[in-house]
Amino acid sequence: MAEITRIRLQHANNGMAAGGRPIRIPRSIDSVRAHLKRHLVEEGKRMQDLADVWGCSKHNVYDLFYRDRPISPTHIELAAKLLGLDEFDTNELRLLGAREAGWHIDANFLLGRLP
Repeated sequence: MAEITRIRLQHANNGMAAGGRPIRIPRSIDSVRAHLKRHLVEEGKRMQDLADVWGCSKHNVYDLFYRDRPISPTHIELAAKLLGLDEFDTNELRLLGAREAGWHIDANFLLGRLP
């Protein structure tokens, strides 16, 4: 008799097609943490490097990245200074941080456009 094998259940959004080949879908970067991680990778730095700038231990940096609390504006400014970000990228981080903190900011108002 043929052996009955169990079908492995796959989680949703695991990047695998029905045939088992990986599907590459670009993920949207929609949080301050994701932006900071991307900038850290681009500059060749690690999350641990933020510990000296932020004045905390390396463990606290990882805790801050993996909690659901919004990142404070001071942390954003210090990270931007460490990474040497231009004003455009820094403002993007500030805007995302304010929105994550619950501020209702209209981008059209900031850009000077009228509805």
